Amino acid sequence: MKIVQCCGSRSWGGLEMQTLKISQELKKRGHNVFIFCQQDSTLAAEGRKQHIPVAPVFYKGKNYFRKVYRTIKFLKHERPDVIHTHLSHDLWVIVPAMKIAGCRAKLFLTKRMASGVSKKDILHQFLYNRINRIFAISGYIKTSVLNTCPVPDERVVVMWNAISPETYQFNPGDRKSVREEFNIDPATMVVGFIGRFSPGKGQPEFLQAAKVIKQKYTHPISFIIIGGASYGEADYEKEIRGMAQSLNFTDDLIFTGFRKDIPRLLAGMDILAFPSHEESFGNVLLEAMAIKIPVVASNSGGVPDIVLDEKTGILVPPKNAEKLAAGLTELIMNADLRARYAAAGRERVEKYFNLNFYMDTLERFYSGDSDN
Repeated sequence: MKIVQCCGSRSWGGLEMQTLKISQELKKRGHNVFIFCQQDSTLAAEGRKQHIPVAPVFYKGKNYFRKVYRTIKFLKHERPDVIHTHLSHDLWVIVPAMKIAGCRAKLFLTKRMASGVSKKDILHQFLYNRINRIFAISGYIKTSVLNTCPVPDERVVVMWNAISPETYQFNPGDRKSVREEFNIDPATMVVGFIGRFSPGKGQPEFLQAAKVIKQKYTHPISFIIIGGASYGEADYEKEIRGMAQSLNFTDDLIFTGFRKDIPRLLAGMDILAFPSHEESFGNVLLEAMAIKIPVVASNSGGVPDIVLDEKTGILVPPKNAEKLAAGLTELIMNADLRARYAAAGRERVEKYFNLNFYMDTLERFYSGDSDN
């Protein structure tokens, strides 16, 4: 099939990475894949690195009609079988372009972010009536879609994000090299945080919880924050680094900046904290669980779809540093509990979040085998 994966965002986070990952997997399966994206975006650069044709129909500018014209031109020339967008805002360009170009491709939307704005007016009805299926990445997102969008329940399907479990294996060599890189003693307990610097990701609560733990826990412990500022978020990163200084952290708190070697860095941890305020899903939780790193996460958004409280990890209320500290302390003090959650987390990823199963399901929708 000739398939377009579309994401008009300029940022580089889970949404954009998932667009690229799906494009790569479809290419491996023999499909002819294109990526609709922003001109000069990270997604465009990464797509080209993977030798996936990039069509920069979106660009930094306000000329809406030029965007539609570029899309029409592509659709008439390439005549795709499927268009799958990962950003609902892109529908304003895609649907009119499909209508004008006479494009009969199946149209899919993956909803990765919740919305509190009603989209049931006549213009949104025009856009959403063209969509064959909406894939919600969690039950939380499906509820948001049904509450805000003009679509019936039967056209909204929960499809959790997925990873390749076989590529996420705990490697003692990685653990050793990570600790050497950051000058962390092998016997030191390491609690990590992974996420871009963006309000709502929970860095303040992580720092506050870390301070509470350091004051109560007498054994060596280090905290590591992995991630960088995405587009337009540099000031927030400065704010978080300033907060760390005000809390008087020294060598026991490490900022790594943006990193691509997340599986390796996870292996260097003992526990992952995920204190996001309202996360739609949380891909890094899958990665940690696959590598058998136990997790403490906020009980909000789509996180409960992934982490089962007191079975595969610990869930705590969002925006609550004290409860986060208590959950982390429970794992710090109990090696058996860490091992039990680690094993159960790996098993859950293999069973429910396997990328091969995800791609099989996606192809069935693309081909029409799951229409009924």
